[in-house]
Amino acid sequence: MENIQMSTTSRTANTLEEDWRTALERETEFKVARDRYARSAMMPEVRRLSQVNNWKSTWVIGTQWIVISTCIALAIRFPFWWVWVPCGIVLATRLQCLGVLMHDGAHYLLYTNRFVNDIVSDLFLAFPLGLSTTLYRHDHFIHHRFTNTDLDPDVKLQLADNDFRWPKTRLACAALVLRSLLGLNLHRMMQAAKAWSPWMNLFSPISPIFPLRARVMMILTAITAYTAVIWSGQFIPLLAVFVIPGLTLLNFTNRVRVTAEHMRVPATHELNSTRTIVPTWLDWFMIAPYGVSYHIEHHLFPSVPGRNLPELHRRLMNDQSYQRHAHVIYSYRGLLRELLTPAAESRESSPTSL
Repeated sequence: MENIQMSTTSRTANTLEEDWRTALERETEFKVARDRYARSAMMPEVRRLSQVNNWKSTWVIGTQWIVISTCIALAIRFPFWWVWVPCGIVLATRLQCLGVLMHDGAHYLLYTNRFVNDIVSDLFLAFPLGLSTTLYRHDHFIHHRFTNTDLDPDVKLQLADNDFRWPKTRLACAALVLRSLLGLNLHRMMQAAKAWSPWMNLFSPISPIFPLRARVMMILTAITAYTAVIWSGQFIPLLAVFVIPGLTLLNFTNRVRVTAEHMRVPATHELNSTRTIVPTWLDWFMIAPYGVSYHIEHHLFPSVPGRNLPELHRRLMNDQSYQRHAHVIYSYRGLLRELLTPAAESRESSPTSL
């Protein structure tokens, strides 16, 4: 892999624009020689599954906030650790949902009106996670255009984080799980998220990447949220079930999800340049809600909302080319088996290359 050309630290809206210009200038260098999947036969199904449903999006987003609100209310009403622990676990899974749904918002897949899409995505999905939909969108579209090249911002960020180097021995993997659950490697993920942070880009030049309306909404949202917390005086329950799970368990589940998408794939064909994981119900609840683990399908047809990707996967499984080339794994436990260093090599040092 060539030397990384984009900065690995302190990425802001300004550097996002520079990254995009660099990517366009160097695009011809990265016409990756991979066989492509013939999409034409699937297009009628794809068009059907690509329909954006405003009511379903509202229901799904509303459901997450009902669960989050219930967890917070229970933690306030019953200030005991045996209430806080399960509430914190459930709430962390819903924060994962917010991030997954924000990803749909970045693809304009929540609402048919793009202005409404971005307003709702920012207010109810991105801002609670300290992110901006438009900032994330700009970076994410570069990822789609230059997947698995050194112009891919995801590759660049993962190369800068040793915890994304695979394969690992079982001992190294166990140490990584512990670090992630304790939030000891959170600073690396936060470094990566600087480019998508509204606060880090508050005083950057106003542009479509981070428009004025988003900045005003973000400031008003923060004032409202902090005022409500101060007025309620419920700092400890909120810390126990919202902040701490978000810095620990969410850090772990998000790292698992990110690792699954592009780490250690053959990349000899369009269908094995990422991987799809068919989740168990526990995987779906903890790590990969609303179709986010169907990553091959997402890269093939990014117009399909996440909730429809499982159905798209079932349709694709009837296609011989997809069956032959697609990198499909069943469950995140299967991912672990794939990424671990074989037992015969475990006595040696774990490789650090991607």
